[in-house]
Amino acid sequence: MTTFGEIVEPTSRSTWEDWDDIVPEQTITKLALQESTGILAKVESFIILEGKYLTELVALHSQHELEVLNSITKVNLHIYKEKSLNSYLCVVKDYNLLQSSEIVELLKPFLLVSKNVIAIQTKPLAEYQSSEVTNTDCIIRAVFTSNLASKYLNFNYPRLEQPNIITGLSAGVICMSDFLNLPGVAIICYLECPEEYRIDEVQNLLKKLNIIHNSASRPNTILNSNLYI
Repeated sequence: MTTFGEIVEPTSRSTWEDWDDIVPEQTITKLALQESTGILAKVESFIILEGKYLTELVALHSQHELEVLNSITKVNLHIYKEKSLNSYLCVVKDYNLLQSSEIVELLKPFLLVSKNVIAIQTKPLAEYQSSEVTNTDCIIRAVFTSNLASKYLNFNYPRLEQPNIITGLSAGVICMSDFLNLPGVAIICYLECPEEYRIDEVQNLLKKLNIIHNSASRPNTILNSNLYI
């Protein structure tokens, strides 16, 4: 007997079909600010802190004078007015990257009234790609807009090298700032241990921006205890 012309399927296909790999599309709701922006006052800087690590550092700092202006609760985004510095501070964590462009559009009114735009995000050190071997637990790089005419953007961090890229809200805000011809910088902090809250390089960066004034203590969590040591 010959099998010529017959369709012989692999045994693995008996347990699945092509359509089994189709993942249902996630339902993404339309975002909106809780309050109307109205007429915003001119400020020196619009600072964005992206990620759990940076937002918790701000929460740990009790002396910071912040006035809540607006928020987008669906993406854990909150905007504050820093009274003493005359700046807006935006903190965001745990959001869907597909919503980055929509969030940037909602933040556009704040960008337009800010003399400087500064976005800071953290990434695992393992994601940093370089031909040089480094023995440090923190590497900081920056991406600048074309307009650098600002004393507040006097950062001496090296430019982010290729093939490294930035994504998410920080990337979107800096692209928008460059389009609007605003001075802006995105600072990327590559960290070996993101759960460590006493990384000097990051603390010094936030102190330079007057976001914190003292070294922040660690949160009281199991990850930072010696319960299982």
